[in-house]
Amino acid sequence: MYRTFYQLKREINIKNFPAEELFQAESFKEGFSRLEFMKNKGGIVLITGNSGVGKTTLVRSFVEKLNSSFFKPVYAALSTVSVIEFYRQISFLLSGVIPCRKDSLFRNIQESISDSALNQKVFPIIIFDEAHFFTTANFHELQLLSNFNYDSLEPVLFILISQPYLIDRLNRPAFESFYQRIKLHIKLEPLSSSDTKLFIDHIIKKAGSSENPFNNQACEIIFNLSNGAQRVILKLMEQALIYGAAQKLFKLDEEVIFKISKEI
Repeated sequence: MYRTFYQLKREINIKNFPAEELFQAESFKEGFSRLEFMKNKGGIVLITGNSGVGKTTLVRSFVEKLNSSFFKPVYAALSTVSVIEFYRQISFLLSGVIPCRKDSLFRNIQESISDSALNQKVFPIIIFDEAHFFTTANFHELQLLSNFNYDSLEPVLFILISQPYLIDRLNRPAFESFYQRIKLHIKLEPLSSSDTKLFIDHIIKKAGSSENPFNNQACEIIFNLSNGAQRVILKLMEQALIYGAAQKLFKLDEEVIFKISKEI
């Protein structure tokens, strides 16, 4: 309904935006360039940031721009699993095969990685979302998986996406060895007040409208309510557009944002 009223060609959900149309704040640009630098290096990369700041969106953008002839990205969404399920998930993503025993699973994963990187010349990139839910055992197993030929090879890049509090956990003595293996830590920051205004302008433009219905005061209130988290900004925008279309409001001000914020 709001699309017609505000003359938008599509929804404002950025999950449907191609990588080249995503908003790129400085934190996003820096994170992307650092992932680009690491894509041939191998090892473990940790991406942290508060909920909704765009961690998964950053990785999606990175993956979409990879050349599939030279890279094989796989996405592991299940993080709260046992060690065996952890291995089964990775084994299936890499090879489509799920051996029964743990030692066979381990061997199949390492052989799949080595064959892809060294023989097929296609570099594997394994992405773990919500890594802060990993069990202690799975961190240790990931460390074992990253060992190739006495550490002389790094034929795979592991990307861990996590909430910031994982850092406190990894600083404990039990995780010292694993933490030392993290080659790069990317910390994604929330949007600033000025970036929030630019983000809202960008979303409306990419959705197909040349005129932003949100005035400056509305953008500032959205920033204050969202703390710069893109997911919350989008939710506030969508609810405001729905309300505005129902009330036939061509301009959305701070009063509209306050009203819809109480409802969500």
